[in-house]
Amino acid sequence: MFTQAFNSGDTGMFQVSEYEEKIWMLQLQQPEQVPRNIYAWKLSNKVDFSLLRQAILNVIKETPNLNARYSFSDEGEIIKYYSQEYGACLTDSTLQGDVVSYLEARRNLAWDAATNPPFSTVIVQTQQESILVIDLHPMLDQSYKLEELLAAIKHHYLQLSLSDLALLLTPLEGFSIEQRHGLEPAMQSSTAQPSKDQVANIILNEFRIALVETGMALDDDFFDHGGHSLLATRVIGKLMQSHGIEVSFNDFFKASTALSLAERAVANGQVEQQKVITNLSQESAAPLTFAQDFLWQAYSAYEFSPIYNLPFVISFVNSVDERVFLAAFTDILVRHTSLRTKFHTQNDEVTQNIIPVTELSRYKWFWRGDESVDMTLSDEAGYKFDLTRELPLRVRFMNVSKGESQVLSLLIHHMVIDEWSLNTLMSDLSHAYMARANNQEPTWDAPARNINDFSLLQSEQGLNQQHVDYWVSKLQGAKKGLSLPGANNPVDISTKAQWTELDLGKDAFQKLSALAKQQESSLFNVLYTAIALSLHLEGKLDDIVIGTSASGRTNADFFDTVGYFTTMVAHRVQFDRQQPVYELLQSITQQINESLSYADIPINLIQQELGMPISEGLLFDVYIHIHSNNALNGSLKSPTGDIFYQQVPPEKNDSMFGLHFEIMDDISPDGHHDLRIVTTFQESRFSLDQVNSILAKINKVLTMFYAESEGSKTLNQVQL
Repeated sequence: MFTQAFNSGDTGMFQVSEYEEKIWMLQLQQPEQVPRNIYAWKLSNKVDFSLLRQAILNVIKETPNLNARYSFSDEGEIIKYYSQEYGACLTDSTLQGDVVSYLEARRNLAWDAATNPPFSTVIVQTQQESILVIDLHPMLDQSYKLEELLAAIKHHYLQLSLSDLALLLTPLEGFSIEQRHGLEPAMQSSTAQPSKDQVANIILNEFRIALVETGMALDDDFFDHGGHSLLATRVIGKLMQSHGIEVSFNDFFKASTALSLAERAVANGQVEQQKVITNLSQESAAPLTFAQDFLWQAYSAYEFSPIYNLPFVISFVNSVDERVFLAAFTDILVRHTSLRTKFHTQNDEVTQNIIPVTELSRYKWFWRGDESVDMTLSDEAGYKFDLTRELPLRVRFMNVSKGESQVLSLLIHHMVIDEWSLNTLMSDLSHAYMARANNQEPTWDAPARNINDFSLLQSEQGLNQQHVDYWVSKLQGAKKGLSLPGANNPVDISTKAQWTELDLGKDAFQKLSALAKQQESSLFNVLYTAIALSLHLEGKLDDIVIGTSASGRTNADFFDTVGYFTTMVAHRVQFDRQQPVYELLQSITQQINESLSYADIPINLIQQELGMPISEGLLFDVYIHIHSNNALNGSLKSPTGDIFYQQVPPEKNDSMFGLHFEIMDDISPDGHHDLRIVTTFQESRFSLDQVNSILAKINKVLTMFYAESEGSKTLNQVQL
C-alpha cells in the first residue's frame, strides 16, 4: 500500500525529477507523443459507490503525486505542487452512447499539466452496467504501476466495508488501451499475439523509462544513450514481468535498438505473474534471502570480523550542513528499511527484523565532526558490528582542520546493501537533503519496497532447481582454485592483501567500447576476456574458473530496493589453442550473457551440489567485476547550488580472493571515462612482481584487441 507523509495544508513547491521534466516538455511540444493510458472495468452490482469514492480519495491523499500540478516559476523553472482540491481526480458520468467510443474520446482529450492531475477516475453509469475508468498520464509511468494503485484502492475499500466485502473488478471486454509515449495499443488479451510493431514500441517505452530518455526513437541504440548491462537487466525483467515479452541477454547485445530487438523477442502475451505483498508490517521478521544466507555463512566463518564492512568515504568539494545532512539521512533510514534492520539468531536460524521508526532514537548511528576528534578513517573501517544489537551502519563526519574539505565516513555492513543499491541511496539522499534544506519533509514518487518482502516471496517460491542444474552442468569436473608457476599454496591462507593498479589510458573507454559493439559484446566482457587470456598465458592454463557478480534482482519490482541481493557466479573458461582471439571473446560473451538468466542461485548452493562444500573454500580464486558510474562521485542538491562530493579510494588490506580484479570506470564531470584495473592479491600466495607481470600481459592483450588482424590470431600464435 502507498504510505507517504503529506500535510494537506502544505502549499509549497516540490522538486521535479528529471523524468517528470522531460515528459512535461514533451507534453508541451509534442502532445501526440504522450497519449494517456486508459483502463476500464465493470463493477459488481454489489459495489458500494460511496465506499469506492472514499477508497479512491484515500489513495490520492496518501499519494500526493497523483494530484500534482506542474507550471513555471517566476524564475522560469518547472515546479510541482500538490492540489488540495480532489474533484478533478474523482468524477461521475452518465453515458447514453457506446462505451468504447467514450473511452477513445477520453484518451484524445487535451491535457494541461497546470490544471489537470496525472491521475483521474470516472465512475460511468450506463443503462446496463457501471464502469470504473482510470486515466493515467505518462508523467506517472516511472513511479507507479497500475497493479499497485488497484491494490491500494481495493485495500481501502475492504477496510471501509463493514461487511468485509471485497471490491470486484472485471476488465471491460473488447477494450484495452495502454499507450505509453507513442505505443500502439497493447495486447487485447493475455493470449493475443502482438505484432512486431507493437513489441518494438513496448521495448522502446521500457528503453525510455530505464534511460530517462523520452526522445529515443525505434532505431536508437540503447548503449549509445548510456545503457549498460545492469540497465539491460532491468529492461529484460520489465519486459517479461509486465508485458510477457522474452528477450535474452545475448540478443540484447546483438540487437540493441528497439526495432532490431523486437525481431528477436518472443512475445506470447503471458505476463509473468509475480505475487505482491502489499501490507507487510514494518515490524515483521523475515528469513534471510538465499544471497544473504550465503553471506551470513561466510561472515560467520570469518568470526564476524570487519571483512564484510563496506567503508565508503567521500570528500565534499563545498560545504555541507551537518544538521541538514542528519535530517536527510534519517529520512533515508525511514524510507529504506534494510538500513534499520537487526539480525536475530535462534536454533541456527537467522531472521532479519526491521526496527520501527519510533525506536530509531534509541540507537547511535550518526556523529558530527566535533564528535570525531582523534578518530581516523581506519578506526571506522575496522569497527566490528554486532548486527544483533545495533544498526548496520555508522555515519560519521570526520574532524578536519579549518579550511580543509569535509570528509564523511559512511560505514555500512554488506548484509544490508550491495553496489546496485548505492545509486538508489545516493539519489534519494540528494532529494531528501534539498527538501530538508528548505525546511520541508521530502516527498517520494513511490514507496520503496523492502528486502523482507522479497525474502518472503523467495521463501514461498523456493529454490529453482532448473537453475541449480544449469550451473552444475556447466561446472561439473572443473578444477578448483588457481595454480600459477611461482605462486605459493600455503595450508592456511591469510586474507591479508596488497593492491596495485593498471591505468588503461585516456582513450581506452572509447576504443574498447567500439570494439565491444563491433564484436556484439560489452565493455565488461572485453576486459574479462583480456584478464582470462592473460592468466592463460601467464600460467599455461587450459581451464580456469572465474567468479564475478550478478545483480540477483530477479523481480522487477525490487530493482530499486536497498539491500543485499548480489550473487557470486562462477564461469568455467576453457582455452583451445587453435581458437582465434576474437572467437574466445565471443564464446566468453555468450557464456556470461546466457548465465545471467540463472544468476539467482548463490555459489554455496551450487558448490554443495558439486560436492565442494563452501566450508572448504570457494571454487574460484580469481574474481572480476566492474564498478561503473560510481554513485559516490556526485552531488547533493541544495537551495544554494549543488554540493559536489567524490569518493576517497579505500585502502585494500584484506581480500577473500587470491586475485581480485576490479574494473574502475570513473566518469568525470565533463563526461570523460577513465578506465583502471585495481588488482588486490593475497600476499601469502602471490608476489607483486607476479601480479605486475599479469597486468603487463593484460595491457598487451588490449593493445592486440584494437587491431582486427591481431584478433584473428589463434591463441597459440599470441606472443606477449
